[in-house]
Amino acid sequence: MEQSRIIASILGAGLVVMLLFGVDLARNRSAEKAQFDFSGIARPTQYRESPSKGAANPKATVFEYADFACSHCAEFQAVIARILAAHPNEIRLVWKDFPFLSQGSKDAAAAARCAGQQGKFWEYQNWLFANQGDFSPSALLEGAARLGLDESRFTECRSDDTIPTLVERDFAEGQALGITETPTLVIGGVALVGAQPFEEVERVLMPFLKNGN
Repeated sequence: MEQSRIIASILGAGLVVMLLFGVDLARNRSAEKAQFDFSGIARPTQYRESPSKGAANPKATVFEYADFACSHCAEFQAVIARILAAHPNEIRLVWKDFPFLSQGSKDAAAAARCAGQQGKFWEYQNWLFANQGDFSPSALLEGAARLGLDESRFTECRSDDTIPTLVERDFAEGQALGITETPTLVIGGVALVGAQPFEEVERVLMPFLKNGN
């Protein structure tokens, strides 16, 4: 009987070790999936038309590839806001359209660019993330009206073929870099995939704040 108890204890301890090892392995694999290196290949480009905000002379530029129909992207905006608030004089955020989920994603991205022509890109971005699910022409126009935009000018911009071209340029660039999911942040030579917590973004960001990117 005593020998059986000893054997059972040993087996139980071994099972605990295996479970803990499995958890650590899963965490490591998750971390590997969440981050990959861009070293030695092309980096994102900040174009003249790229929506951006933050420090005028940043120590680090953060490129955010996102889709307006992506629920995780909407949730991730709280983390982005915290990062910008924590480093107001060190970081510049550059928005990159990656509308891969639907045609509605592309329409929303183009509409946001048109809002940007009236100085309201970020306000319209917030409206889109808060109103996911309906990116019909009437809904997009309603968003412009709620923000007090010139509706005629907004509508005229929406019919401008050059606007979708800007969206497609970002999308093609992201694909060329190997981006497949949203949100994805690119900081220097590192891509951080998924709606990562504030602490993880901060961990990746800090070396670039010290050394630049």
